[in-house]
Amino acid sequence: MAVNYDAATLDRYLDDDLALINNTNIWKEYKRGKQHKDDICYIHKPSNDSIWWIKLVAHVDNSSMANIDDLLDASLKQRHPEWHELYIDGRILRKNDGGRSELCYFQYASPSILIAPRDTCYIKVRRNLPNGFILSYRSVDLPEARDISGKFVRTIFKGAHLIETTDKDNSFRYTYLQYADPGGQIPKMLANRPQCNIILNEIEGIRRAMKNTIDCSK
Repeated sequence: MAVNYDAATLDRYLDDDLALINNTNIWKEYKRGKQHKDDICYIHKPSNDSIWWIKLVAHVDNSSMANIDDLLDASLKQRHPEWHELYIDGRILRKNDGGRSELCYFQYASPSILIAPRDTCYIKVRRNLPNGFILSYRSVDLPEARDISGKFVRTIFKGAHLIETTDKDNSFRYTYLQYADPGGQIPKMLANRPQCNIILNEIEGIRRAMKNTIDCSK
């Protein structure tokens, strides 16, 4: 998938994701977390697409904006295993636009032994907000980010992390937006159903990772 990295395109990704997150008319509650009942996974089923959009909203206590910023952005590659239980390996390919965006390649195990592992390559772009920040993601196709072993199936991915401060000290509101086409031979409707469980597991991973300190030596 070709992509134009100009500033207007990157800003459009961010604007589109914010608008989708804040659209109150399309989201339907689908599932809540088992450990934290206020963790809510919402779904949106587009009329012309079999892949669901998914949104998770959660509040994370006993944490700092600096730590979640480091986890999801500055140290994304190094700290990925702290919060994503399906993570196998990956790398940051290069930075663009003066460091505002970067190209990433990651590999993930499958939640089922009957399904092949997945990989994905995407551009990540950041915008600072008055009360936090947003990171938007869009799949791209790059020659240097292709698995030559044939072991991995490519996932087409777009989405965002929106992190916002709250009135409570040492806490933040965590919103995750995802559209993920797993590729391969998996029927799309079957691919949708486990996604909320995966994302709810991820937010528990985020909470565990917030107990770790930032490595200032890197």
